[in-house]
Amino acid sequence: MLIYLLWFIFFAIIIFFGGVFMWTLKRGPVESESDGADLEEWTCPSCSFQVQMGMECIYCGEKKPAV
Repeated sequence: MLIYLLWFIFFAIIIFFGGVFMWTLKRGPVESESDGADLEEWTCPSCSFQVQMGMECIYCGEKKPAV
């Protein structure tokens, strides 16, 4: 009788961790809309430098204009 109880506990633990694993796989990362905005290339309106990444020009400090 004790062996059945141990098998039951073993399978309950396996099912619990399997459920936790499936729940973590189901949840996707939440991406905000501004994540890709700093990856776009743009031309600084003040100094005409081609900023490859970021929201601020590294030479003059001008912020990226809102489109």
